[in-house]
Amino acid sequence: MISGVSDRPTKRPNRELYLDALRTAAIIRVVTYHTFGGSWLSWAFPAMGVMFALAGGLMVRSLDKQPPLTVIKNRARRLLPALWLFGLVIIPVMLWGGGAFSTWTDPNTGEPVPFWKLIFWVVPIFDPPGNEFGTNFTVVLWYLRTYLWLVALSPLLLKAFRKWPIPTLVAPLGLVLLQAFGVLPSPDEGNLWDLVSTLGMFAPCWMLGFAHRTGKLTKIPMPALIAIVVACAVGGIAWALGHPAQDADAGEAYDLNGIPLANALWSIAVIIPLLRFAPDASWIGRTPFLGRLVALVNNRAVTIYLWHNVMIDASYPIDDWLTRWLPEGLVENPAWDFLTVWVLVALCVLAFGWVEDLAARRKPRLFPVGPSAAERRAEYAAELAAKEQEDAAPGRPAPVGPNVAHGDDRGRRPGPYGPDQYGQGQYGPGQYPPPDRYAQQQPSGYAPNGYGPPDAQRYQQYETGQYGAPMGGYDHPTADYNAEYRNANHPTADYSQAYREARGESPRRNGYPTQRPAAEGQPEEHRRSRH
Repeated sequence: MISGVSDRPTKRPNRELYLDALRTAAIIRVVTYHTFGGSWLSWAFPAMGVMFALAGGLMVRSLDKQPPLTVIKNRARRLLPALWLFGLVIIPVMLWGGGAFSTWTDPNTGEPVPFWKLIFWVVPIFDPPGNEFGTNFTVVLWYLRTYLWLVALSPLLLKAFRKWPIPTLVAPLGLVLLQAFGVLPSPDEGNLWDLVSTLGMFAPCWMLGFAHRTGKLTKIPMPALIAIVVACAVGGIAWALGHPAQDADAGEAYDLNGIPLANALWSIAVIIPLLRFAPDASWIGRTPFLGRLVALVNNRAVTIYLWHNVMIDASYPIDDWLTRWLPEGLVENPAWDFLTVWVLVALCVLAFGWVEDLAARRKPRLFPVGPSAAERRAEYAAELAAKEQEDAAPGRPAPVGPNVAHGDDRGRRPGPYGPDQYGQGQYGPGQYPPPDRYAQQQPSGYAPNGYGPPDAQRYQQYETGQYGAPMGGYDHPTADYNAEYRNANHPTADYSQAYREARGESPRRNGYPTQRPAAEGQPEEHRRSRH
């Protein structure tokens, strides 16, 4: 059964909200680029490189917790069902609009597509085939193919990166460079060389995610980091200006998507500062609209990516149909086009997004924008109960209860005399209630008589005035007191100074006579103070 909002929170452990926001921005940029075009968007924000960098960082966390084969299997399990559902819908559409399978041709070579290549719709080792009618439908599938290859190579890449970080990160660029100089065949000469090109471009971005997650990126000195960023940016710009995209339409000659080496260098130049200077993005979670938007896009990233180009093509006949009832100027407005595309994408999220939940073994949801306020309160209560249960586990100090022996049933407050210090241990649970009034003055670790914590009952006696006025001048159990309380209010004093003077007794200091009585026939001997 599909629910509107899941019982499970969308918040994932150890997932930075900033990285989720970057992924959201990348997805929105991809949809915007495919809706309107514009080579400047490829320079403003290299979305595909950013998405590969974020995925690479998550792979490090997974590989550190699970065996490599388990991680690869889990990644494939979470990605492939969305592709299979996409193929179940798109392949019949391509057959309906573009003719029988025998007429399908490879977009790179123009050769007929063998029937056996349909297996790539099940396991996309190479690009799943399509026909001319479905070119815009299948053009986005290169990302899934490259992603799966990088997932499969990640155990080896991560091991090599930890041992030789810089050579491992730079080596894939050599493949792109060899293709640029004609040493290796170009990406247009077959699926294999197209795969080599995309791996060469985006494997460095993937390993920048390694560098971010392992902390190596933060260890690079700032001057060296700036030099690397500037060198990559200048190199990418220079290469793009000197080697524009061939056979490109007007205005697209300098589109980075047609210049692999410039794309790789510019992506590195942008990704490094994005990951190195990650700001605090907690304000996004506190903003209802943005927080829910980020949660939705991240939970439906694969669905949005797969279906957005289909919905862009679908928006054209819909706009033509709407011109019968709406003003033509409104329907042809770019803002209207963009809104129409996102409305159609939202319908795809409702219709097909649930498969991502099934793939992730979550309860299916229609619109996973996050838990309700009631669910968040229930989650918080569950977390508190789990923490209390963990604290009460065997081998851990138990919280202090009321001191029955002393009749102290006051609530306990955390502090230097809190449950951890006065919990179950050699003194027994609840043996010493934490002092409430002078806790901040009591030094930690004080143990009178050398074996236990201070007598809290004495603090309670001070508060109730058993030994006179409240001890405003009290400093420390073994310290002298100030002049106001020095003689009258010490625990060993039996009566006040005034009473002793009335009886003609000698003055006392800290509860003791200031001098010893002289023995009969002996001169008085002054007693040295204990302090």
